[in-house]
Amino acid sequence: MNCRTLYSAAGALLATSILAPAAAEDADADASDAASIEEIVVTGLRRAETVLETPAAISALGAEELRNKGVTDIADIQYLVPSLQYSVSLGERNVAIRGVGQFANAPGVMVSVDRVVQAVGSGSQLSQLDLERVEVLRGPQGTLYGRNATGGAVNFISAKPTETAEGYVRAGFAELDQVTVEGVYGGPVTDRVGIRVAANYLDASEGWVKNRYPGEEDLMQGEKSNLRLTLTAQVTDSLDAELIYGRTESSGPWDHWAMIREHYALGTASGLPPVDIQHSPPAPVLFTVKPREIYSRGRNDTDRQYELFSLTLDWDFEGFSIKSITGYQDWADEFIMPADGTSIGLFQRYDGARNETWTQELTIAGQNERLDWIAGMFYMDDERERLLFFDFPVPALLPLPVPIQLDIVEPYYRTDSRAVFVDATWSVGDRLRIGGGIRRTEEEKEEGHAFTILAKFPFGVVPVVQRCGPGILEQDWDESETTVRASVEYDLSETAMGYVSYSEGFKVGGVNQSDCNPQWLPETVDAYEAGYKLGFGAGASSLRVALFHYDYSDFQVAQVIGIMGVITNAGDAQIDGLELELTSALDERWTVNAGLTVLDSSYGHFLNTDTLRGELGLLQNDGNPLNNAPETSVNLGVSYATTLAAGGSLSVSLDASYRSRVYYREFGQKDDSQGAYAILNVNANWRSTDGGWGARLFVRNLTDEEYVTQLVGSNTTYGRQGTWNMPRQAGVEVTRFFGRR
Repeated sequence: MNCRTLYSAAGALLATSILAPAAAEDADADASDAASIEEIVVTGLRRAETVLETPAAISALGAEELRNKGVTDIADIQYLVPSLQYSVSLGERNVAIRGVGQFANAPGVMVSVDRVVQAVGSGSQLSQLDLERVEVLRGPQGTLYGRNATGGAVNFISAKPTETAEGYVRAGFAELDQVTVEGVYGGPVTDRVGIRVAANYLDASEGWVKNRYPGEEDLMQGEKSNLRLTLTAQVTDSLDAELIYGRTESSGPWDHWAMIREHYALGTASGLPPVDIQHSPPAPVLFTVKPREIYSRGRNDTDRQYELFSLTLDWDFEGFSIKSITGYQDWADEFIMPADGTSIGLFQRYDGARNETWTQELTIAGQNERLDWIAGMFYMDDERERLLFFDFPVPALLPLPVPIQLDIVEPYYRTDSRAVFVDATWSVGDRLRIGGGIRRTEEEKEEGHAFTILAKFPFGVVPVVQRCGPGILEQDWDESETTVRASVEYDLSETAMGYVSYSEGFKVGGVNQSDCNPQWLPETVDAYEAGYKLGFGAGASSLRVALFHYDYSDFQVAQVIGIMGVITNAGDAQIDGLELELTSALDERWTVNAGLTVLDSSYGHFLNTDTLRGELGLLQNDGNPLNNAPETSVNLGVSYATTLAAGGSLSVSLDASYRSRVYYREFGQKDDSQGAYAILNVNANWRSTDGGWGARLFVRNLTDEEYVTQLVGSNTTYGRQGTWNMPRQAGVEVTRFFGRR
């Protein structure tokens, strides 16, 4: 789809929609029993508004929807909101919005838990426990959120202590031998102090990636647990405090790196043993490209721990308020696995990383009849360290007759980030509002790493190559950026508004741990958006439309050179898109939710070598689609609720999600992509008449669709490698509620 076609379709749709309010209101004037949809109040733009009042592309999921649809991970959210792509690869949780995402643990979509910014996207596992709501903002958020929000932001807001005691205990069982237990208690301690405790535990005893190597265990199984403790206090009549402690742990073989596409010749040409795929063992090398299957020889295990402390202080004065958010995060990630997906366990890989982050945000905000404003400062102290080690059991990659090892150490990577910002919206009249904002960010970075190749001779291990010279290669540099925002909003009627906006965003640069090159540059984007929001049907329906254009400079791309992942700057890139969201309560029983995204993305002038087709030399990638940017994404949900004659209530929902072809590398090759696929999820919720008991039956991935969630290409293995989605899973949960119903 070209840009002219996309804009023409959007223009026709917007013109039609602007005429809709009066017709919709007239049609429903006599509907005295019209159903209504829940209006979720969001704070994504740092002020309390409903989704229809917010002059930005934003989706919100409330507590009831999250509970009824069994949303336990951000992976589930991608099937409920437009433009969101999600995957996990080797422990990294990759979130992309409108084709802009994360790699090398540097987010392109900012994720926060109770307003504490996650410096490492992989630390966001805790966020899916006991939620009040989830907000998904699409488009650069450079002014209010700053660095690493070029794609947008995902805010997880946890449930807070209640005025009366309430809670629940839940137990569940699902296919793949998964047992879950969850408990929540919240209520007052005194008339000024409240508490809420939430915890869950998952025991997954059956792996859903089958390991065909004899004697080795299946992958994607183990244990996970989460805990969150929230204390709130009304310290004085004008000061509120909130203290949160959270912890998440996981252990077991939770990673897989399977063969997705084969290219035998490149593997043997790089010095790997010859392949015999025609015979059963003891053939030299065995592997498979069947979905959710792998030959994996050697230890495969993970140990991940995340800890969060946060303190929020909120002073409320006449005419203005002051808020302080202090956060400390400790993320430890350790895993070991054979990273080649073959029977020889070629790349036995150990990866251990530690991340400690302090953040402090202080804001002052005010509002009167004409002006809504906020000003603030943000500080982050982020310290990382990492050890990456490869052990090759056979001679490979070097012209040596002995096996080798790769030892890559990064003893420190320090980031000191400071920012100040101001943002305001001025009501020119009863219908017209003008907004603007500016943010200045300055960073100081220090990094050191060493890359040593060792040879395993019979008499011992000997260093043979130090790629970046002796000792630690040390680098320090500064980055700074000023980002601005401007918007115009206009109320077309009491239930309809339109807006246009311009916003800028940037994603920080960094260093490749596996090479000796200078830093890759920050990525910047200029984004233009026009939107239209309409409530109609006497509050029963809403329509949201967004049309956008992105211009990127120094666009960052993740690649694999040899066996190592590196980041490079691709130059310019463009994204044009259209988004539609519709929510409608057809009557008191039927509700429909729908979303559509159409993207036209392309690299600019970008010369690069595809190591899988090295004989072609430099390739021009101008016009190729961006990674993680399907041209068409659709989500459709239908829910039905009724009261049962036998007692209690029943609600059933069917949620469908469709993605057109997704590319994972920049060369525009089908072998580097996943073809179109659709996912169907079904949930049935029963609640007793007195509200004391509940049950949920569910089926995830009803049709057992098989698709690739991530893919890389390397010329030093037997094929392209990546990760698969989870298979069909049916299960049941039973919940005992107590306290407030």
